[in-house]
Amino acid sequence: MEEQRASFEARIAELSDDAKLYYNQLKDYLLSFKKVKSRLSNRCDSYRVGRELLCKMAIGGKTLKIYLAIDANKEEVVSKKLHFRDMSSSKAYSEVPAMIPVKSELCVKKVCEVISLMMQEKGIAPKK
Repeated sequence: MEEQRASFEARIAELSDDAKLYYNQLKDYLLSFKKVKSRLSNRCDSYRVGRELLCKMAIGGKTLKIYLAIDANKEEVVSKKLHFRDMSSSKAYSEVPAMIPVKSELCVKKVCEVISLMMQEKGIAPKK
């Protein structure tokens, strides 16, 4: 019999305190934009505006991973010196191909800057 995979919330609970903090900071930042809605599934936490998927946050092992709907090869994104992995070949992440493992406070800060760029591109304004 197949072992049931732990739910996303259960895996968040098992993360280190630092990783939980990073998750909450990124979640709050994403939800600070107009019309961005969060949806928890068994695998990840997805963020959408209408039907457009902007971001997924998932956990691999003990690492929080964030997937963004942005081209990681853009000049402004490359300048952030983040370790992106292209996940566009995977069907589950075709809409959000840029994966970044979040392992530090600095990484959270840089990811927030990339999220700002992505939101500007898509014309999504921050809430007042």
